[in-house]
Amino acid sequence: MKYDICVFGGCSLDRMFYQNPDGSYDGIPNIKVPGGKGANQAVAAARAGAKVVMISRIGKDEIGKEILDNLAYNMINTSAVEMVDGLQNDYSDIYIDIKDKDNNIKRVTGAIDNFTKDMVDKYKDVILSSKIIVCQLKAPKDVTVELINFCHKNNKPLILTPCRPNKLSVDDDENLKLIDKISLITTNKSECETIFGTNDIEKCVEKYPNKLIVTLGKDGLMYHNGQRLIKMPAIEVDNVVDTTGAGDTFNGNLACFLSKRLDLQHALRKAMYASAMKIQVKTAQNGMPYADELNNFIFKYRNKKFEYKNELNLVLSIIKDSYKKEMEIKKFQKEDNSYTTTMDLAIEDYLVSNIKRKFPNDNFLTEEKYNDKYLQDRTWIIDPIDGTNHFIKSTSCYATQLAFYDKGTTMFSVIYIPTSDELYYAINNGGAYLNNNKLLPKRNVSAKEAIVEICGSINNFMDEKFMYLKKLIDKKSGQPLVLDFIYINSSSIAFTNLISGKTDAIITSVKKPWDIIPGSLFMQEVGIKSYNLDFNNHLKLYTKNEEVKALLLNN
Repeated sequence: MKYDICVFGGCSLDRMFYQNPDGSYDGIPNIKVPGGKGANQAVAAARAGAKVVMISRIGKDEIGKEILDNLAYNMINTSAVEMVDGLQNDYSDIYIDIKDKDNNIKRVTGAIDNFTKDMVDKYKDVILSSKIIVCQLKAPKDVTVELINFCHKNNKPLILTPCRPNKLSVDDDENLKLIDKISLITTNKSECETIFGTNDIEKCVEKYPNKLIVTLGKDGLMYHNGQRLIKMPAIEVDNVVDTTGAGDTFNGNLACFLSKRLDLQHALRKAMYASAMKIQVKTAQNGMPYADELNNFIFKYRNKKFEYKNELNLVLSIIKDSYKKEMEIKKFQKEDNSYTTTMDLAIEDYLVSNIKRKFPNDNFLTEEKYNDKYLQDRTWIIDPIDGTNHFIKSTSCYATQLAFYDKGTTMFSVIYIPTSDELYYAINNGGAYLNNNKLLPKRNVSAKEAIVEICGSINNFMDEKFMYLKKLIDKKSGQPLVLDFIYINSSSIAFTNLISGKTDAIITSVKKPWDIIPGSLFMQEVGIKSYNLDFNNHLKLYTKNEEVKALLLNN
C-alpha cells in the first residue's frame, strides 16, 4: 500500500475566542488556526505515525494557501487537494467556555459544500492505494454515499465520523443498508442518539459489534466486541484547557493504529490517551501529539501510582539510545568460553552510568562488569546483549534485558529488541506490555497446533533436552505430537516469543540471574507457570498449554 490513511474531508481556517474571566468575549479572535474535521483527522493520524494522503477542495486564495502549507508541514500528501478559483474557504468561530473548557462552534461552509460525487472516481487510485479510508458527513450526503459504496465494493475499510448525524438516521431504510457497508462508525453520545433515535446506547452498540464506537466524554467510551459489552474509562487529566479537536485527535489516532494492525481494543485505548493529551493544549491541532510524545505520556500516566515509576521511566527513556553509539565491533572470548563484544560493554556502561547518575547508591548485578555481585535491596540486573552470538552474526535474535529488584522481589522488567523496535516491560502485579499495549491472554491451542521452543546453550544438558523432546514424538509413527520445535540461544527472545503468543512452551536450561530474572516477571504477569522437568533442576518448562505440559511431565 502507498498510504496508511486516506482522509476524504474538509479543511478550514478557524477563529478562536477564549472567554474572559467575567464571562464575556471581546469579539476579537484571540487565535486564528488551521482546522476542519478532515484536516484535523489527517494531522492527528500523520503525527501518530501514519503515512497520510488527503482528498479535499479548498479556495484558491491566501487562506487556501495557508491551509495547504499547514497540511504539507504535517507531512500529509496534498496531491489530491484541489484549489478552486472563486471558492469560499470554510471557517468556524470557536468559543471556549472558561469553566468547563468546552466549545461552542459557529460554522460557515463553502468549500465542503462543493464536494462532488465525481471526486471519488477521479481519485479512485488514491483510495485504492490506501489501507484505511476516513470520512465524515460534512460533505453533501450523495458524495459520502458514493465513497461508502466504492469502498464497500472494493473491500476498503472505511471509518465514518458522522458529525451530521441526522444524515444517517435509521428512520431512512437506505441508511440502514449504508451502515452495514461501513467498517467502523465513531460517534459521541448525542450523535448516536440522533442516528438511532434512542438513548439506549448499550442496545445500539450490541446491535453493531466491533462497528459502532460511542465516546461518552468523562465516562470514557463504549462498544461491543461480539461477546460482551466493553466500557473503557476515560483518561483523567487535571489541566483541561480546550476540548476543540479532541474527537478528531481520537479518530485520527484510531485510524493510524488500526492501519498498523493493532487490535481494536488496544487501538481505542491508545487513541483515548492521545485525545487526553490534546485537551491540555489550546486549539485543535496544536495539541495533537506526535508518536514519541504519546508514548512518553502513556508511560508516565500508566505508571504514576507505581512506587518505582521514576526508575522505570528512566529505563524506558534510555534503553533505545544505548544502541545509538557507533563503534568498531570487536569480540572477545571470556573465561567460560562464551563471547562478549565492545558493544556489550558499551551498552552496559551506558545503562549503568545513567542509572547511577539518578540513583547513586543502588547496586548492580550484570553480565559483564558486575557479575560477581549478589541480589540485595535496590539491585539492577542487566544483560546488555542477550544473544551475543546472534548479534555477532547479525541475526535478529538478540535483545537488551533489565530487571529491578527490591524488598525481596522483582519490581519491574524491561526487554528491548532493537531489530524489530519492540519494547516490552512488566510491572509486579501491574501487567505486561508491548509497545504500550497490554499483553492479553492468548488462546490456548491444542498440542498439535503448539510450537515448543528450546532455549539456552545447546551444549548444556543436551541429553536431558533430547529426552524431553522425544516425549513430543509419537513412538509408533515417529510423527511429532506438536506443530513444530524451534531452538534459540537467547532467553529474552524465547520469553517474549512465549508471552506474545508466537510460541506455546519453552524448555530452558538458563540459570544466570541476568538471563532468567527479567523474563520470569513477564511469565508471572501473563499467568504462565514454570515446572521443573528433572529432579536436578537442570531444565524448566514454561507454558500455559495443558496438553504440552501433560506430554512433557508424563513419566
